Amino acid sequence: MSSTESTKTAYRAEIDGLRAFAVLSVVSYHAFPAGLTGGFTGVDVFFVISGYLITSHIFTSLDEGNFSFLDFFQRRIRRIFPALILVMASSLIFGWFALVSEEFQQLGKHVASGAAFIVNFILVGESGYFDTAADTKPMLHLWSLAVEEQFYLVWPVVLWLAWWRHFSLIWITLLVAVASFYFNFRFVESNPTETFFWPFGRFWEMLSGSVLAWLMIYKREVLDLAKMRIDIFVERMVPLSFAPGKLAFTENAMALGGLCLLMYGFMGINSNVTFPSTWALVPVCGAILIIAAGATAWSNRIFMMNPVAIWFGLISYPLYLWHWPILSFLQIVESGELPHRDARIIAVVLAIFLAWLTVRFIERPLRFGQRCVRMKSVGLTGAMIFVGLTGLAISRTDFSESHTFENLLIKRPGAEHIYGTSSKWYRGQDGWLFLGNAYNDTVAKLKLTPPPVPANIEREASLFANLTEAAETANTSVVLLIGPNKSTIYPEYLPDEIEPSGRRYVTFFTERFNAIPNLTVVDPVEGLLRTKESSGLLYYRTDTHWNNKGAFRVFSILAERMGWRVPEVSFREGKSHSGDLIAISELESFPITAGDNWQIEWARDPDLETKHLANQPETSFGRTEIVMNNAPLSEQTVWIIGDSFTNAIAPYINATFKEVHYLGHWNSKLSTLPQDLTSAKKKPDLIIVIRVERSF
Repeated sequence: MSSTESTKTAYRAEIDGLRAFAVLSVVSYHAFPAGLTGGFTGVDVFFVISGYLITSHIFTSLDEGNFSFLDFFQRRIRRIFPALILVMASSLIFGWFALVSEEFQQLGKHVASGAAFIVNFILVGESGYFDTAADTKPMLHLWSLAVEEQFYLVWPVVLWLAWWRHFSLIWITLLVAVASFYFNFRFVESNPTETFFWPFGRFWEMLSGSVLAWLMIYKREVLDLAKMRIDIFVERMVPLSFAPGKLAFTENAMALGGLCLLMYGFMGINSNVTFPSTWALVPVCGAILIIAAGATAWSNRIFMMNPVAIWFGLISYPLYLWHWPILSFLQIVESGELPHRDARIIAVVLAIFLAWLTVRFIERPLRFGQRCVRMKSVGLTGAMIFVGLTGLAISRTDFSESHTFENLLIKRPGAEHIYGTSSKWYRGQDGWLFLGNAYNDTVAKLKLTPPPVPANIEREASLFANLTEAAETANTSVVLLIGPNKSTIYPEYLPDEIEPSGRRYVTFFTERFNAIPNLTVVDPVEGLLRTKESSGLLYYRTDTHWNNKGAFRVFSILAERMGWRVPEVSFREGKSHSGDLIAISELESFPITAGDNWQIEWARDPDLETKHLANQPETSFGRTEIVMNNAPLSEQTVWIIGDSFTNAIAPYINATFKEVHYLGHWNSKLSTLPQDLTSAKKKPDLIIVIRVERSF
């Protein structure tokens, strides 16, 4: 990260030590996510440091009457640009040799947006069901740098205007901080991606450091007096062999308490919690306490001010920049699989070495010294613009002829399952598109190379066994409905090079699931294959999902198995449908033909009322909600967890049951649903889990 000390402020070694804790926690989390589950909270520590140091500089400069926007931004440029330009340029060079066309284009887009410090907004726009995995985006980590730069652009102007108009700086700071925290708290459940990446839900963390800066500059005597009174009180209450006034209980308690909060955040928080939310208060408060305690607190002297911590603190910014591209590229060349532990260790060591080289030979010559300051700033700005424009040009250039998997300098495992220029999609016959091996190893599973590992089968089985055990106690039935892959139902449209296996990958799982009591497994594949010739197309040609008619056929198979009535519907041909595979492949000129899109015509329109569940995240099949049917075919209450295959089948479920609760994506809810069921006051009659075949 880019937090920097003011040249007008005395050097504070404990802050460099705090930087070391922050960056090493982030690096450890990215390299060994199972070992330090909350290491990503180190970014929040950086935010506090940045807010504290930058605001301290601004307050001091305003008081002395020598604040200059030109000087402020020149300092930021000389601090931030050298290492960032080097890392982005190096990533583009490596990407030229290691990435296929669409990967290289995406890298170019992220470099361009990183150079403009808007990559956090770009990442929000990319977030979606079929988005590239975060681990294979080498510039992903620049989101936090973008948030900081957005803060640096806005906050100096706000403070200068407040100072010029003689407004209270602390009240302005508190007002903006509270508004930002409210945005974070209010929207983190319903819009988690936006709240995580957007500056509006993050500024309060930096402003927490700003509030501390105001207290340390303008109320230092009050703080010192309060500390002294607490120390005297403790000395009187707890007789110890300390000279009067030498206990320093308050500072030591603050530093130790801050360290404990940081360690709790690093080890106690994990990626399953909604974040930032109130969880971000843990690292934020920890950082504030450590900074406020100062250099005399013994835990700061031991943990934050030792030579190793200070050394890592001094290279923390380039280390943050280098570590993620190295780890991400490593995972890319491993075809998206988590690299071996030894490879990750080597990657971290390489990042540390490159960070030291960057500080020694790039940062120091360009950042420090008063000679040619303006020339350095102009040159760095020009270099940043050049790198950004290069990235933009790459993002808009088609490299499909030169950057193929066959031409890669570094060969990837699993390349035999990739057809064409992309691992995300491939062309079938007669205008059909199919999902590529990048998603759940779809092609490898289609060819059954290799069969599933028994441990994976047992892991999935244990999830359903836990659910059915809780459901049996609640007198609730459980159904697993499998959504067959399009390639399973329409193998005749696959390219000639792909030969599906005689046995489906998912059947290894369903055979095991059939032995679980109180679990009904419905795999509609035979029914779909039997009726597809007479029913018209049941899946979209250019989409991964079944269409409305296919979904109705699946629901009819499910209803027949369970003994339910089925709503009366008919279908008429709809307009041509441009599906998600068009978006994934970016084949904007791909011919779209009619005949695969069906509009539902109800014999009797369902009388439905929908209640959206507050503070619930978006899923791949819409918002979590409760649907009430005033004229149901069944009086049962149903809970649904599913994936995007839920979309088309939901209308028939809603038209059948009295009350349907859509609780979220199975990926996040399946493991917690037994506890939700146990604690629910009103138990459902039925739970339906809807999962696409490739997810097993």
